[in-house]
Amino acid sequence: MQLSRRPIEPCRLPAWMAIGMLCAMVLVPGTLRAECMAETSGNNATAVLTLHLPDSCTEAEREARAVPAQDLLRALAAGRGLDLAGVVIQGDLVFDELPTQKVGAVQGLTPEDRRALEGLSDEDVHVVRGPFVITHSRVRGRIVNRLKRGFLLITGPVVLAHSKFAGFVDLSRTVFLGLVDVSNATFEQESYFVQDRFTQGAMFSDTRFGPHARFHRSTFSGPAIFRGAAFQGLTEFLEVVFEQETNFSHASFHLGTGFSGAHCRAKCDFSSSRFQREAFFLFSIFDRSITFSSARFESQADFSDAAFKEPDDLALATFARTPLLTRTARVSTTVPRSAASGSAPSSQAVTISLFVMALGLLLYIIRAK
Repeated sequence: MQLSRRPIEPCRLPAWMAIGMLCAMVLVPGTLRAECMAETSGNNATAVLTLHLPDSCTEAEREARAVPAQDLLRALAAGRGLDLAGVVIQGDLVFDELPTQKVGAVQGLTPEDRRALEGLSDEDVHVVRGPFVITHSRVRGRIVNRLKRGFLLITGPVVLAHSKFAGFVDLSRTVFLGLVDVSNATFEQESYFVQDRFTQGAMFSDTRFGPHARFHRSTFSGPAIFRGAAFQGLTEFLEVVFEQETNFSHASFHLGTGFSGAHCRAKCDFSSSRFQREAFFLFSIFDRSITFSSARFESQADFSDAAFKEPDDLALATFARTPLLTRTARVSTTVPRSAASGSAPSSQAVTISLFVMALGLLLYIIRAK
């Protein structure tokens, strides 16, 4: 789709945009500056709903052109994708208000998509026809999927990069058939991705999570990238399956963190990560190599009943307390210790030192006579 770059002309826009522009002219003088030109799509029922506000727009102009979440929901219900950039979204986006259908009745899926949905043919789903793109934007309301049964199915790529989410975000029970990019996003409240299926790659690089992040029982079929992510609150990756390469390098975990029951089927990287509070890896399984080189565990780390099927480098991590390795299956033989125990001399070394000092004193006394 070819986008035009020109000042907004209300007569060529969908009605909701035209009304918003009229309000902007009345309430915020000077909002229609030439420097703040928008890119928009045509008003075609099958087109992607597009609204891009450039960096030249002021905050007042963005506020004046705030997009109502209900308008976006109506576009999604009509089968349209979203492509928003630099906008403010007002209100709650509630996905379970979308129409329901059976997975087997969803049209336009590729054979690869059908394979990814195997076992769900009888499930009820709410369908979002991708793309679903909200970048460099601010979302003031909630984005929620409140389904207890069935799934939300997003057929195209999901990009939420460089956006701030002020409200609760719950995308639990969602199947993502396209790539997911949430890099550099900020979640100011809880963010839940429980029982999700990421069938392609999922990128959360440098993402800032709020008071509670949950990925409980989710499956990452493609690469999972959390490099540099900051988890400010409680963090749950319980029973998560990582089928391809997973990267948590340079990530920081500020409160209790759980990877218990997680299964890394490919390389897992926790190098230079930081755990400020308790970290639990109970019953976790690591099929391939895993690295904790230069990682810092500033509280208790518990690897009890975990299984490392290839050599690990836990000894290259820094532990404030000796990690718990009760019934842990490891190929490596080096036992990781806490920084305190590593720097303090052992009792045997102390005994030998005292013996040498006593022997030296005895020899001095003999020679003095």
